[in-house]
Parts: sequence; structure tokens; C-alpha cells
Amino acid sequence: MDYRGEVAVRSLRIRIFAFSYIIYAVYYVGRVNFSVALPAIASDLGFSKVTLGLIGGMFSIIYALGQLINGQLVERFGAKKMVTFGLLLSAAANLLFGYAEVAILMILLWCVNGYAQSTGWPSVVKLLSEWFGRGSRGEVSGLFGTCFLVGSMAALTFSGYILTKFGWRTLFLFPSIIFLLLIVPFNLTVKERGIQEETVNSKPIGRLTLSRKILVFATAYVLLQFVRSGFELWAPSYIFEVYGTPLEYAGFGAAIIPVGGIVGSVLAGWASDKISGAQRAPVMAVMTSFLVLILILLYKSVEAGFLVNAFLLFLGGLTLYGPHVLMVTTIPMDYDDRYGAASIAGFIDGLGYMGSTFANPFIGWLVDSKGWGAAITFWTVSSLLATLLTASVWIKDRKTLSGRP
Repeated sequence: MDYRGEVAVRSLRIRIFAFSYIIYAVYYVGRVNFSVALPAIASDLGFSKVTLGLIGGMFSIIYALGQLINGQLVERFGAKKMVTFGLLLSAAANLLFGYAEVAILMILLWCVNGYAQSTGWPSVVKLLSEWFGRGSRGEVSGLFGTCFLVGSMAALTFSGYILTKFGWRTLFLFPSIIFLLLIVPFNLTVKERGIQEETVNSKPIGRLTLSRKILVFATAYVLLQFVRSGFELWAPSYIFEVYGTPLEYAGFGAAIIPVGGIVGSVLAGWASDKISGAQRAPVMAVMTSFLVLILILLYKSVEAGFLVNAFLLFLGGLTLYGPHVLMVTTIPMDYDDRYGAASIAGFIDGLGYMGSTFANPFIGWLVDSKGWGAAITFWTVSSLLATLLTASVWIKDRKTLSGRP
């Protein structure tokens, strides 16, 4: 390829990365709006917390199952078609949800939205795997892995503003408009690389379980999802109850975790390319081992005060989201030629979300019956098991590379 051709490819890669980043970040506008609207919906329609919890819980279950299905569909129909379909379906579900008043209809519509939202991650991972080689995938996926953190924070801020200014029903109209406006420029900007169609050997989900490494990484990811979803759901309550921080500031304290996650995501991707030579397991094992240490310190340092523990929460986000991004982004990209990146991304992420859906009520029970110490112990044990699993892959890879049995 001549210099002009290299410049053209580099430019196209940048555009695809940027637009994929924006698309997936924007997906969150049509997802987190429900949690922001919860108090207003309860007040306006008189729904109980059980009903509202059922709407959110069913979304999570359908989203997890959708990941398992859509990973395969992306391999068959292509990322562009699946993103277009997902945006259209999510736009319709959000729009109708904003006009609904009956609980059963709202549950059904939010289930539809859960499936539509699950088209996003396998699709964008597939696009990245087609345009970036193994030697740069760690850095690329590390940068890209910040999109769901940035998207979530931006969507929460945007949704809060819309709710305050226009009411909760408008909160479901705006995502529909944004999604529809993005479809045309996405299809004009993003190009799928045809040569990949000849090399990818996409296998059914059942065949993925024949790969020991993918099974190990998927199991480790489920364990880390216990910690991640626990942090996301319970961190404000933990800060409020343990440190006595005013409720209006507890959310800001919890925001320290995703800020650390952004740093950890970029750091993990860079380290896996530049330090461990595109071997991902060493970085995962090291970072999860530090996560174990940080959780132990968090358990022991309550008396140290909020500032010290806020720093520990920052480090917790850093060491949690780094391996998290490698598992759900970089690993699928690395195995694209064997199984299809979308299939693996959907398989791993789907299992993770399914696990966290059932883990969060368990954490709530632990806190009610045993206290916050029991919850932190559960997260610590989960992180330790993830460390052991990723370390086992690291050891196995070292033996393979050195030629030892």
C-alpha cells in the first residue's frame, strides 16, 4: 500500500472509531433515562417500587439474553444493519413508553428496549476488530472501553436536565429523536471491511464453550460484573450510610469510581500492548489482584475518613474497569478470526449481565442481614476468584510460549 493509501486507511479508522464511540455512548440516553425518571413515574402513575423494579429487572434479563443472540446475528447480517435495527427499535420503544400508563404495557415496551439496546456492544466490537490489528487492539479497546463510562455519565446529566425542564415523558421522546438523527450519518460514515467475511469462522454459542480460554475469561468477567454492578447500584448508599455523607453529595462521591475506571481502561489497554506484548491475561491478573487488596483496605479503613476512602474508591474503579474492558472488548477482538468478535462479545457480556442481575438482590439481602462488611467480603472473594482464573491463563500461556508441557 502506498503512502496515500495508508493515509486514507488511517483516516477511515479514526472516523470508524470516533463514530462507533459516539453511537455506543448515545445508546445510554435511551437506557438510563428510566432510572432517572423512576421517582417521577412513581409519583405520577402511583406505581410501587416492586412494579418499577420489575420493569428494570426485566430489561436486564432481556438485555443479557439479547447479547447472546445478537452476537450471532451481527456475524450473519453485519454490524451496520444490526445497529440500524437496534436504533430504530429502541427509538420506537422509548417513544411508546413515554405515552404508556399501564404497568404491563410499560414492562413489555422496556423489554423490547432491552433487546434493542443489546444490539450495540457486539456490533461496535465487531467493527473495531475488522479495522485494527492485534498489535494495537489493546490500546484501541482501552480507549474505546471508556465509551460506556462517558456515555453513562453524560446520559445521566442530560436526562436529569430534561426531566427538570420538560417532565418524565419528554425524557423518552428525546432519545427517539437522537437515535433517528444518527442512523443516516452512521451508515454513510462507517464501512465494514469485506475481507473479514472470508476469514471469520463464526460458530454457534454452544461451540464457544469448547474454548477453555473463552470459558475462563467469561467466568472471570461474571465475577467482576458482581463487583461492577454492585458498585454502580450500591456505592451511593454505601457512602451515605457508612461515612455519613449528605445524600445530595453521595452521588458525587460514587462518581469517583467511573473516573478511576476511565483511567484504568486506558492504562490496561496500553499495558497489554506495550508491556505484555498483546498478552491480555497478565494485565488482568495483576489488576484484579490489586483490586482484591483495595477492597480489603476499604473494609479496614472506615475510620480513616471519607477522603482516604474516596481515593480507595478511585483505585477500585481503576483496577476493576481495566480488566473488565480487556475481557469484553479486547479478547473478542483477538479471537475474531476463530469465532467472530461479535459472537464472543455477546457471549461474555451476556453472561456477565445475567450474573449481575441476580447478584444485586443478593447483595441487598447481605447488607440488610449482615451489614456492609459482608457485601465487601463478597466482592473481595469474587475479585480473588477472577484473579486466580486469569492467572491460570497467564501461567498456561507462559508454558506454551516457552515450549514446556
